[in-house]
Amino acid sequence: MSYATSMTFRAAVLALPLLLASLLPTPAQTTADLDHWRKAYADNLAQPDGWLTLVALQWLPDGNITAGDASDNQLQLKHVPVHLGIFEQHNGHVALLSPTEGFSPSVLIDGKPPTSPAPLAADDAPHPSELVSGDVHITVIHRGDRYYLRIKDAYAPTRVHFRGLNWYAPNPNFRITAKWIPYTPAKTLRILNVLGQTSEEQAPGYAEFQIDGKTYKLEPLVEGHSLFFDFRDLTSRTTTDGAGRFLNTAFPSNGLDKPGTVVLDFNYAHNPPCGYTPYATCPLPTEANRLPVAIPAGEKRYD
Repeated sequence: MSYATSMTFRAAVLALPLLLASLLPTPAQTTADLDHWRKAYADNLAQPDGWLTLVALQWLPDGNITAGDASDNQLQLKHVPVHLGIFEQHNGHVALLSPTEGFSPSVLIDGKPPTSPAPLAADDAPHPSELVSGDVHITVIHRGDRYYLRIKDAYAPTRVHFRGLNWYAPNPNFRITAKWIPYTPAKTLRILNVLGQTSEEQAPGYAEFQIDGKTYKLEPLVEGHSLFFDFRDLTSRTTTDGAGRFLNTAFPSNGLDKPGTVVLDFNYAHNPPCGYTPYATCPLPTEANRLPVAIPAGEKRYD
């Protein structure tokens, strides 16, 4: 599996709206830069299509599921027509069928009124479909051998009542220059997600670093032009998210395939989307990335 395939996996599993790669830490950054990054991260979460707007994750079995605001729907949703439509899934092909009374004028697929049946491309397709009705956005996501509806509502209580995130105070001791040691060839990792599904992905190498004189290592995946670390440490038992945290960094100093260094600034560590909502489909840290040391830096557990 290529690095590009791993990147596709990350995009499909998380579809993270924040372009973290464009906000990567650099050696010249200050506390003010960190504060700006943290504010931008929180602002992105609270966007009308951010993770805080998730209200449902509906598995699509083979067959039909009716959706809408009325109580006779199998999938009952707020802020949509009484009968939004009928979702049909068969052998990986998903479509929206018209309800008996026809589609509401508020229902659009990729910005246009749908005709029945209206094919819906999943998030791993070249051009994923987006179904919109008012402030509700619905996409099809493909995880393992299953298809799901991911439903976002701009007026979700989690967004309406959002009051910000919790962070540790900046700590320069947790900005660490690690050794970069490439794998030749790349190492295959089995990544488990919160749905219990696994995928094989490639780690191009590992970062080796020290905390209090002891040596640890973390294995990343490649995400665009950055490294993506999914890790857990001992603070997950008390103050940080129980599943773990994410960290994006710039590429190693000499590229992926040569020994070098990589800066791990744990002050930028942040929660996975599953830390904010039960309707995300996050990967979990591998056994190797579960560190037997506390790293009290970055984002704390979301309340």
